[in-house]
Amino acid sequence: MKKINEQNNLAVPYLMSTLLTLALTILLSPMKEFLGQVNISMLYLLPVLLSAACWGRWPAVFTAGIGVITFDYFFVPPYFTFTVDDFRYLISFTILMLVGFSTGTLSSRLKDQIINSRQREQQVSTLYSLSRELTAADNLEVVLDNIARKIADTLDAQVVILLPDERGKLILRQSSNPEHFLNKNELAAAAWVYAKGLKAGLGTEVFESPSSLYLPLLMEQGNQGVLGISLNHINRGEHVNAELIRFLEAFAGLTAIAVNRIKLADEAKKAHTLAESERLRTALFNSLSHDLRTPLSSIIGAATGLIEDNDGLYSSDARHDLLQTILQGAERMKRFVNNLLDMARLESGMIKLNKDWCDMQDIMGVAVSSLGTMLTGRKLEINIPEDLPMVQADYVLIEQVIVNLLDNAVKYSEQDSTITIQVRLQSNNLEIAIANRGNPIPEADLSKVFHKFYRLSSPLQVSGSGLGLSICKGIIEAHHGNIWADNNTLSGVTITFSLPLSNEYSEKVPLKEGD
Repeated sequence: MKKINEQNNLAVPYLMSTLLTLALTILLSPMKEFLGQVNISMLYLLPVLLSAACWGRWPAVFTAGIGVITFDYFFVPPYFTFTVDDFRYLISFTILMLVGFSTGTLSSRLKDQIINSRQREQQVSTLYSLSRELTAADNLEVVLDNIARKIADTLDAQVVILLPDERGKLILRQSSNPEHFLNKNELAAAAWVYAKGLKAGLGTEVFESPSSLYLPLLMEQGNQGVLGISLNHINRGEHVNAELIRFLEAFAGLTAIAVNRIKLADEAKKAHTLAESERLRTALFNSLSHDLRTPLSSIIGAATGLIEDNDGLYSSDARHDLLQTILQGAERMKRFVNNLLDMARLESGMIKLNKDWCDMQDIMGVAVSSLGTMLTGRKLEINIPEDLPMVQADYVLIEQVIVNLLDNAVKYSEQDSTITIQVRLQSNNLEIAIANRGNPIPEADLSKVFHKFYRLSSPLQVSGSGLGLSICKGIIEAHHGNIWADNNTLSGVTITFSLPLSNEYSEKVPLKEGD
C-alpha cells in the first residue's frame, strides 16, 4: 500500500503537466490565426516554466515534450498530423526541449540549495539551543538526557551515550530509546572508538555498519566517552554525506565539552569541600586546643591548690577565689561545648523552635545574669521602652543570642568601656542592638563576622572559637529575622538583630503586668 502511494505521488507532477498543456492548447486553438505560430510556440514555454518551478527537472522535460507534440499536431501544418512541411520548425522544437531541460535543472538545483540552507539553519539552531541548555544544566544525567533527546528529535534516529566507569570500562549512560540498538558487535566498535579516539561505523572504513555511527568525545584532557547514532530510520543503507557527518561531529564536540565541564565542576566541588573540611578541622583544632586547654589548666591549677592545702594555708577569701576560678573555667568550657553542639544542630536542621509569647525585658535580665562575673567592672546601658509589645520566639534560644552578643561585645572592647543595649520597635519588627566601644571592623569584614570560625584580628587578647556570631545568625534566621553588624560613631561595633512581630500583635498579644 505504501509503494502504491509513493507511485501515485510520483505520477502527480506528470499528470498535472499534461493537464496544463492540454488546457493551454484548448485555450489557444480558437486564436491560432490571430496569435500566429511564433507567439503560440512562446506561450508553450509557460507550462514548462511552471512545471520546472513546481516539480523540477524531469517533469519540466516531460512538459516540454508534450508541448512539442501538441504544438506540432494542432498548430503546425499539415494540421492534425505529426509531420512538418517546414523543417525549420525542428529548431523551435529543439529550443523548447532545451528550455525545459535547462529550467528544470536550474529549478532542481535551486530547490536543493533551499533545502540544504534550511537544513543548515535548522542544524545551527539545534546546536545553539542545545549549547544553551547544556550551559544552564549542572547535572550529568540531565545533560546526557538533553543531548540524546535533541539528536534523536532532530535526525529521527536512535542515540546512545557511553561513558567510562571508575575502571575505565565503557558503560551505557543514556539512550534515547529504552530498546537500544547496542549488541556485541556495536559495543566492540564503541570500545575501539574510545581506545583510538577515531570515528567508526557508517560512512567510515572501520567497523563499517549499515546504519550506526560512533564518534569519540575528544577533549584536551582525553577521550570522555563515545556518542553512538543509529540512522537506519532515515538512510536505510544509503551513503551518508559529509555534511551530516560534520553535523554529528559538532554534536559530539558539544557533548564532550558538557561532560568535561561537569566532571571538572565535580572535581572542583570535591577539592573545595576537602579544603573547607581541612580549614574547619584546623580551626576546630585550634579552638579546642585554646578554649578547652586554657580553662582546664585554670581548673586543674585551682583544684590542685585546694587539694594540697592540707595545712589550711589559704584564707577563706583565697579559697573562694580558687573556687570562683574553677566555676568560671567550667562555665567557659560549657559555653564552648554548647556552641559546638548548637552549630551541629543548626547545620543538620535538627533545631526546633519552641515559640511562645516572650517579654524581651525578662530575656534581657536572664541573659545579663547568666554572664555573671564576665560583666564585672563593665557599665551596661539598657534602653527598653515600657510599652514594648511581646514577641513570639524561643525564649531559650533568644537568650543564648543575647548572651553570645554580649560576650562578643565584652571581648572586643576596652576593660572599662560601656556596653549599650537598645531595644526598639521598627516597622513590624522588634530590633535589639548591642554596641561596644573599641576598634571598628573593616567594611569588607562586616559580613564575614557571621561565618564559622571567623575571628577578627585585634590588639586585645581575645579568646573564643569564632562560632558565637555564626550561631546567632542561624538562630535569628530560624525565627525569620535578620542580623547584621555596623561600625558605630563611638569607634566600636553595633550588632543588631530583628524579630518579626505578628501582624495582629496589637490585638492578640497578652499585655505585661502593669499595662
